[in-house]
Amino acid sequence: MLNVLFAVLSAIPGLAGKFLDWQIRRANAELEGFRHGASIDLEAFRAYLNAQVETNRMKLAQNSWWGAKLIVLIAGVTASVHFGLVMVDSMCPASWGWGRLPGKGGCGMGIPALPPPYDTYQWAIVQSFFLVMPAMPLANAVSQWLARK
Repeated sequence: MLNVLFAVLSAIPGLAGKFLDWQIRRANAELEGFRHGASIDLEAFRAYLNAQVETNRMKLAQNSWWGAKLIVLIAGVTASVHFGLVMVDSMCPASWGWGRLPGKGGCGMGIPALPPPYDTYQWAIVQSFFLVMPAMPLANAVSQWLARK
């Protein structure tokens, strides 16, 4: 189809050159539009990447503070260990004979549960370690997926 059109245009002197110049200008305009759009996309990607780098720097600075690690160590580990010991003490059968004390139920270690309201505090700490923290990457991924355009 294009060959036929080119043959007809070449029969008319000077018209073929104008047609080809017009095609070249049109192709150059499309190419320039693509270059402009690609440069805008590149700038947007660089801005997004810089924002991600700064966010990760803030997270790293926040997680590297020794005070937070100490709080996690003192509050989290002790609450989790005590909670686990109370569960083992109340759940294991008496036939195992783990240091069974006279008059005590379960394994007989005699580990008492915390009194209210400290038991709810302990449960919140244990939940944050074993339920909330493992679910955070999933929650972040879902929020990023919902925020995408």
